Amino acid sequence: MKKRSVARILCAVITAALLAGCGSSQEGSPAEGKEQAEEPAKETEETSGPAENKSTDFPSSTMTIICPYAAGGGSDLALRILAQTGEEQFGQTINVENVTGGSGSIGLVEMLGRDADGYTMGMSSVDLITLPLLGLAPAEVTRDAFKQICIVNGEAAAIIVPADSKYETMEEFVQAAVDNPGTIQLGNAGMGNIWHLAAIGIELDTGASFNHIPYDGAASAIVDALGGHVDAVICSIPEAAANITSGDLKVLGVAANERLESYPDVPTFKENGVDLTIMAVRGITARADTPPEVLEALQSGFDEAIHTDACRTLVEEAGMTYMPLNAEESDALLDEMSGSFEEIIAAYLETE
Repeated sequence: MKKRSVARILCAVITAALLAGCGSSQEGSPAEGKEQAEEPAKETEETSGPAENKSTDFPSSTMTIICPYAAGGGSDLALRILAQTGEEQFGQTINVENVTGGSGSIGLVEMLGRDADGYTMGMSSVDLITLPLLGLAPAEVTRDAFKQICIVNGEAAAIIVPADSKYETMEEFVQAAVDNPGTIQLGNAGMGNIWHLAAIGIELDTGASFNHIPYDGAASAIVDALGGHVDAVICSIPEAAANITSGDLKVLGVAANERLESYPDVPTFKENGVDLTIMAVRGITARADTPPEVLEALQSGFDEAIHTDACRTLVEEAGMTYMPLNAEESDALLDEMSGSFEEIIAAYLETE
């Protein structure tokens, strides 16, 4: 099986919000008089509470996270978790504002149009990579226009088949698509969607060829898989969790670097000879021209927030995969995915 290593982590990010908790504090005015200056500082109501950043008094008022997708979805939920845990960390109200449309690009443009003062943040997801490559975003929406703050959730692509499918392993499934090009019907959440792009990544890496069947979201594709109308679905495990738990569907492989903690028996793509890692991630960003001291306050504050037990609990109770990454780790993940997406999207556009 001739391989072209395309892989990495691609995440659409199909970027929806992220979390944790701690606080910010206010310092009292300097003591006057020699005796007062020599007395050890005593913790009072003014000095206790949320910890204040030593290099800036940011934040001192209400903050906003712009969600480019509708309220109630996974991205919205993830960002509201981040807002909740961020409030505990910074000691300020953090609102989530839904600005939808344009496959997520309108919300990104809105965020870039706000002041670069750190009080308005945007969503971090693979949209920052895929929308420009697909020509679905204005010229100002580029990776370089944003600085990463954190990621709190990541969902890997997975190949999911009916429980009675003849395919028992990912290796068998891919080999069938190599030996019989275009015959395996693989449902996805829409042409150009991250899961569709992940399927193209499998083809590029292995030489397989699928009959891609687009749906308006993964839920519809899952229904048709249950009804035997498609051979398999490519989507995230949480989207099909109820039917996996009931035993109606089974997972052949997951495009993560490691086996998922919640599904330890499911092998990764790489274990089955497919050199591909693709994940949809959700987190937050700031404008690239945000003052350095403000950006540092946001990055360090949310890094503490997303690594709290409270944040993990909220993410997992929402049925999402907890994946806390700080700013540097988030940037590295998106950098890794960029090269893979460039090749995959170029191949996709050639078929249009």
